[in-house]
Amino acid sequence: MRVIPVPLGDAEPLAAAARFFAEYLPEIEDVLAGGSGVILQFGAAEEKPHRWRKEALAALARKYAPLRVNGVSPLSGGDNAALQAAIDFLSGNEGVTGQLVIAG
Repeated sequence: MRVIPVPLGDAEPLAAAARFFAEYLPEIEDVLAGGSGVILQFGAAEEKPHRWRKEALAALARKYAPLRVNGVSPLSGGDNAALQAAIDFLSGNEGVTGQLVIAG
C-alpha cells in the first residue's frame, strides 16, 4: 500500500474537490494502474468531512478493484500516533476498501 499525502488546506468543498481532481487524481490513478493499492492521507477532518471525499474513494475502489483504495484524515488536534495507527489498520486489513477513516 502506498500512502499519498493530499493536503487540501482549508479549502471549501468545491475548491477542495477541484484541487483533488486536478492535482492529485492523475498520480493516484498512475499508482493504481501500476498495481499498488493506496491510502490517501488528507489533512485535518472537519466536523463533517466533505462528502465528495467519500464518494471519490468509493468510485476509485470500484474502478480499481481488487486493489484497495482508502483514505485517512486526522481530527483537528489529533495526534500522529492515532493517524499512524489508522494507516497501519488500513494497510493490514485486506477486506477494507473505499473507506474514509477519521483518526483521533
